[in-house]
Amino acid sequence: MYYKLINGQNIVGVVSLNDFRRYQAKHGLVIYSDVDEAQYVEFRGVYYRDNWLRSLTTESVNFETASIIRIGETEYNALLEAFETNDEIQVEPVEEQNQNNEPVIDENEQLTIEYVREAKIKQMSNICNQTIENGFDTVLSDHLDHHFSLTTNDQLNLITLSTMIASGETAIPYHADGELCVFYSVEDAETIIETATIWKTYHITYFNSLKSYIDSLETVEEIGAITYGVRIPEEFESDVLKSLYSA
Repeated sequence: MYYKLINGQNIVGVVSLNDFRRYQAKHGLVIYSDVDEAQYVEFRGVYYRDNWLRSLTTESVNFETASIIRIGETEYNALLEAFETNDEIQVEPVEEQNQNNEPVIDENEQLTIEYVREAKIKQMSNICNQTIENGFDTVLSDHLDHHFSLTTNDQLNLITLSTMIASGETAIPYHADGELCVFYSVEDAETIIETATIWKTYHITYFNSLKSYIDSLETVEEIGAITYGVRIPEEFESDVLKSLYSA
């Protein structure tokens, strides 16, 4: 069981069952408590209280008032990560009724969905870029598999190779990861360049379609379940991605 703490326009914390507290009169201490007996929750040394908790038995404990709202584990983890990175999380006001007279979305739930969606898209973008840079394998004329990284510098180097080929060079100096620099034939150099282009194009195209798919999801659980490499429903696949799949 997980909860978010909302005070006015801000989410001020997230707690789990380990964070519920009650006042023990015998020793004058605030101690761990089950939910049913709890008078407070604690987040980062601050006590918070909502009306649904047990009535107070002392005025000696300082606390802040907050709405304590139950959430799922995915939402909890996303919000906790935001607090750990000192991100500011605010509750965005929503209109009470939209133009289509659809039911009002609770502003607290809307906030969390949008935050988790943005966080997921950012995560997928980072994985996409890292995957591109990690590079690809390709088989050359020696019939062996070679791995080539594709960092920004590597991509610039491949542009240089293309220029050398265009100028008529027949021995192209380059090296695979962990291998010595050698002279590649034009055929092998073109294979490296072509494979690198396909590799980068595929991942950029895949991410763009994945982002469109994530934007369509309407629950924290659906968004949280997305992983890089998941098959995207056909209606969200771009024509380029469909072509790459076919190839």
